[in-house]
Amino acid sequence: NHMIIEHLLFFFLGMLSVNIAEMLTKFLVSSNNRGRNRIQGTNDKLRPKLIYYWISLLRNIFLLNNYKLIWPIIAIALIAIWHIPIIFDFATLHERVHILQHVSFIMIGACGLIAIRSLGESFMLFVLFSLIGMMGLGGLELTLVENKIYDMYSISSHNNAGNYMLISSIMLLLVGLPAYLIHRTLLHIRTKYW
Repeated sequence: NHMIIEHLLFFFLGMLSVNIAEMLTKFLVSSNNRGRNRIQGTNDKLRPKLIYYWISLLRNIFLLNNYKLIWPIIAIALIAIWHIPIIFDFATLHERVHILQHVSFIMIGACGLIAIRSLGESFMLFVLFSLIGMMGLGGLELTLVENKIYDMYSISSHNNAGNYMLISSIMLLLVGLPAYLIHRTLLHIRTKYW
């Protein structure tokens, strides 16, 4: 049960990492612009190099935005790989692979946020409906399963994880989707009339 919450936290950490990278870039650029008005010291020589390397790194990553579908493809591929039972069990048994799994969940969150930003509102609705459907069907499967899918976990663990997935799917359907639709509607109304 803790795994579902843990993995969601890693996804949110990935989204947060994208936002932090953006804030750091804005801070570095604005501090560099403010620094030009002062007398240059030794610290001022290091700042432009740091900004240059940081922006170069981000620019190389965001070059992938030319291929907008790359972000959801990466996220879907990583999710699919880690949910293959033999790979999931292997990650459970080996700590380094388990850490790699967690790092990839952070990457899924980052790729997901970039994909949503790149592909727009229609893609966000597609993601919401897909999540609701996949979590609902996956949760139903795990709730009703009588044989182990993941060998490292008991049948009751499968059933509990399925229950949590079903509850999450229903909450996303009844709370998350309407909240998103209301938010976007109000945003469109605000931009249209103001």
